[in-house]
Amino acid sequence: MSRTERKWSVRAYRAGDEEGILELWKAVYPDRTYERQRWMKWWQWMYKDNPNGMGVIVVADDDGRIVAHTAEMPVMMKIGSESVLAAINLDAMTHPDYRRQGTFAALVKARRLESEKRGIRATYGFRNKYSYPYPGLATKVGMFDAATLQKVFRPLDWRASLRTRSHNRLLLAIGPAAGGLLSKVVFRPGKTRCPEGLSIAQVAQFDERVDDLWRKVSGQYQAIVLRNKEYLNWRYVAVPDRRYSIFVAGRPEAIAGYLVSSCAEADQTMTGMIVDVLAESRNVAECLISACVEHCRQEKAAIVWSARIAGTSLAAAYRRQGFIVVPFGKSIGIKGWATSPTIAGRLQDSKNWFLQMGDSDEA
Repeated sequence: MSRTERKWSVRAYRAGDEEGILELWKAVYPDRTYERQRWMKWWQWMYKDNPNGMGVIVVADDDGRIVAHTAEMPVMMKIGSESVLAAINLDAMTHPDYRRQGTFAALVKARRLESEKRGIRATYGFRNKYSYPYPGLATKVGMFDAATLQKVFRPLDWRASLRTRSHNRLLLAIGPAAGGLLSKVVFRPGKTRCPEGLSIAQVAQFDERVDDLWRKVSGQYQAIVLRNKEYLNWRYVAVPDRRYSIFVAGRPEAIAGYLVSSCAEADQTMTGMIVDVLAESRNVAECLISACVEHCRQEKAAIVWSARIAGTSLAAAYRRQGFIVVPFGKSIGIKGWATSPTIAGRLQDSKNWFLQMGDSDEA
């Protein structure tokens, strides 16, 4: 097909399109393995079971064949003092045979029209390894820089950690000793004392106490996804094919914070990831991170990593627990868009944001 020839048209999702969307995923990401039933179960959870409503999905259709796709996952956000229906941009993709024909801009325009019908007033999206080759696309459709997440990590086994990054024999020979020395001298975790009467417990799901925590701490933030019992249990408990560990810090009648993590094997190395932490103070966040690191150690993880916005109390908690900013690694850029100048102004100030990996579809 000619690069300039356009035979497709844009339309909103129709029941049954998920079959064609799966085929598009296979064409765009041929290195991945797909099992239809598992993928459909995940798709149902992501786009239909969301407590904030059905996902906004727009496709490019060429005579019944879906050749491009973009979507939004609705979330409730606190922006300033206002509760706003917002959405996360995700799963933008175009079949290799249909690229550079204006599909992205056309789909975004149609998606925003659908969003406005739903009352969605702001969106944000995480750049990933597939979007970095096209840095101008987001600006082309009116998105602005919103915030940046820095990746941080704490090695528990330096040799295994380095093996995931390099096969250089010299580095693997001297790296573990050098890394161990750095951990003991430069990045040594600080001593963490939990507030008196506070204990860390692992739980199967969130209960009403997290709603009280949200009401207590949400006023500290200007741009944050609502974290209540219903949303968190959908996001981390009901999700298919993923297992998260949930830790809470508190007393029987109330919690002072929570942490969500996962451990999974990648490149033949067990890796821990902290995806979400919300706490009433830095001290409580440190207690939760420390408990999670020990849990990952028991799971035989070689490394624990996360991502956070620099200059925040959460960033300080990670630093005190011995986490290191990933050297030479790409930070994760977040792009935003809003229907009003007031909301846009708040989202364009990176200091207003509270964001973590759990606020994306990457974890």
